[in-house]
Amino acid sequence: MSRTEIKEFILENRKKLIKKIMKKQMRLMPELKEKYDSVQLDKSESDTSYNLNYLAQAIFVDEKSIFTNYYNWLYSVLNQRGMGKELLKTHLLAIKKVLKAEVDKKDFNIISDFLTAAEEKLESPENHYQSFIREDNFLKEEAEKYLSFLIDMERPKAVEYILNLTEQETSIEDIYLMIFQPVQYEIGRLWQFGELSVAQEHYATSVTQLAMSQLYPKIFSSFSKGKKALTTCIGDELHELGIRMVADLLELNGWDTIHLGSNTPVPEIIDLVQEEEIDLLAISATLPNQLDESKKLIKTIRENNKLSELKIMVGGRVFMQSDELWRKVGADGFASNAKQAVKVADSLL
Repeated sequence: MSRTEIKEFILENRKKLIKKIMKKQMRLMPELKEKYDSVQLDKSESDTSYNLNYLAQAIFVDEKSIFTNYYNWLYSVLNQRGMGKELLKTHLLAIKKVLKAEVDKKDFNIISDFLTAAEEKLESPENHYQSFIREDNFLKEEAEKYLSFLIDMERPKAVEYILNLTEQETSIEDIYLMIFQPVQYEIGRLWQFGELSVAQEHYATSVTQLAMSQLYPKIFSSFSKGKKALTTCIGDELHELGIRMVADLLELNGWDTIHLGSNTPVPEIIDLVQEEEIDLLAISATLPNQLDESKKLIKTIRENNKLSELKIMVGGRVFMQSDELWRKVGADGFASNAKQAVKVADSLL
């Protein structure tokens, strides 16, 4: 099978594979039968589904880091909840044994390489507990203050605090890069480790969106370079705050932007790119399955003679797994954060 066919085999047979993997894991760790009730079993099946998805997508783009980094992060989350490394190792072994029986030797050797790489990564896990609000952030105190308002659900104070910073001549770019960006990453980290609820995470995001909107009069009064950018998420991507920050900083730096956010159908993206004579398309993706969708969108654009001059920039968490992923989907450039996005955008045009 090709890598695409291996991906499709895993995803199309996921339900059957999950049942076999869970059964195999119970045999390898009999003590789990006594520990797991129906709720925990359902959760384990859901987790196994995620694991297979990451594995399939990593194989598809031939990028082990997508799977190994995910497993490394998963170790940090489970370790925080008192679950040991052996559970993950046994789970990898169960996946390996089941898939070995499902595919031929050549295809299994490809799959096995990814599973072995994840197991090796578990031997020296990275530190995922460190705060995203770093010591070298020159607005560290301000970021921590803003974070405290979000956690305490004090929206008026949070927004007022940001507006006061602008009155004190803190630049909008610095507020975006040194406060909004690390604070949102930190909110996500705290949620992943169970220190914040889903409701708190959603609340924090909505407050930051509100604070950003209050800065628009200053952002949209900047100069114009006469270049147009369209910013959007791909597929069912719902984490659109990052690409919105990109749109705002592009606008602040003289670009005319059209921000579509999440869940915009591909045909409508292509129609807008043509109708508005867009110079740059910026795409954000977080999850591995969105790599395939990004690749298909870019391929469709490349096959359209009317869009031969369009430049395409990608970003988002999934593209940060490797320096080469953006090339594999056919993009012209990649940016790891909003500040870099402006530099890449200018360089491409």
